[in-house]
Amino acid sequence: MNLLLSIIKNKYFLVSTGFLVWIVFFAEYDLISQYKQRKELKAMKEKIVYLESEIAKLQAEKHAIRTDSNTLERYAREKYFMKKANEDVFVFDSVKQENGK
Repeated sequence: MNLLLSIIKNKYFLVSTGFLVWIVFFAEYDLISQYKQRKELKAMKEKIVYLESEIAKLQAEKHAIRTDSNTLERYAREKYFMKKANEDVFVFDSVKQENGK
């Protein structure tokens, strides 16, 4: 008990404990906010990678539409429901009903 009391009264122990509490909770760049910022940075980097892959995919699709007439026709039919003059287009809604009706 005396040993524990002498450690707690030690000025180096008190200063070190105060410093650690300050760094963890009160400093401008405390450990908690650093953790949150690193987590946010990781999420942003993942989003950047995803968006860059989407951009590459869209650029490839754009190139295919500009160079190939079959791709252009397929794209116009799928996205804008365009048709030739002598055709009929049927659009099916593929949403499933939940209650078994």
